Parts: sequence; structure tokens; C-alpha cells
Amino acid sequence: MRLGDIIHVASADTYTVKLCDENSGFAGQFVSVSTSDVTIIGVVTGVSHSVKEDMVGYLSQDKKIKYQPYIEDYKNSYCTVHGLGTLSDGGGGDGAVYAVDRSPHIDDPVKPASTDEIMRFHTAGKRPCAPYLHDLKDQLQSPVILKMADEIVGAVPESEKMLDLVRKYMKRIT
Repeated sequence: MRLGDIIHVASADTYTVKLCDENSGFAGQFVSVSTSDVTIIGVVTGVSHSVKEDMVGYLSQDKKIKYQPYIEDYKNSYCTVHGLGTLSDGGGGDGAVYAVDRSPHIDDPVKPASTDEIMRFHTAGKRPCAPYLHDLKDQLQSPVILKMADEIVGAVPESEKMLDLVRKYMKRIT
């Protein structure tokens, strides 16, 4: 399943993605961007929906369904992705690097990260790890980090005790 395509690269670790479907993508969702030799693992930090004001129709809800093909193109949904690091495509558990040194390209597809990718990214030496979380506490909002923690626990259940401390801290500073 594809989430969307990159339409803007602000830096090596910040991208704007045009969503394929306005109902896809949520803050705290892990995503992956495949490049030629590595996979960038990132997290959705925000979702926005926009409407071109000059295209808004004055149709009632029942008529909008009839004219759906004509009115769909005035709506746009975007998300902002923060790159967390990379996974080598070799498949080993030690292939995670918690930095992004090269940015993806415009039109690169973005998809939700699989459970296997989340597990590989958050496991080092067969132990759970998330060394980037401490650095993100000042960059991302608490609800985003809390949702990330939930997704990590879903993929790496043995990380639950470690992430309970993160959850308690994030709830306390909110």
C-alpha cells in the first residue's frame, strides 16, 4: 500500500508528501522511503488537508456524489515526514543507522513501514533500542511521540518496559 509521493524536500530529514488518499496517514505513523541502496525510515509529524477556495462547489451533499470525478481535484492532503534513519536493504538486524545523510528525491514513493522494518530499525544486537527518541522530545509534539511508542511496542513487544518510561515522561511534560 502506498501512502503517497514526496513533493518537497526541505532537508535531508524533512519531507512533504502528497497523500494518495485523504484518509491515509496519521501523526506518529512510521513510514519508509526506498532509495537506490537504503530505505529511509521516518515518522509522520503532521497531516494537513487543503481546499482550493476558487474550486469549492456549492453543491449539496447528494449531488457531490454524482459529480465526484469533477470535484475531487480541488482537494489536496499532505503530510510532513521527519526522517529518523536508514536501514540497509541487506536484511540483517544490524543495518540500522540513526541518521539520514542523503535526502530522497521528488516523486519517491512513501509507504507505511512494515512491522518487519519497524522491528529491524528498533533492534540492535537482538535488544530493543530507540536512541533517537531523546533527541526528538524537543522537536516533535508529545502525541506524536506517544503514538510512535505504541507502534514500536506493536512491532517489538519486548520494548514495552523501556517505552513505558518514555510514555510517563511525555505525559508529564504535556
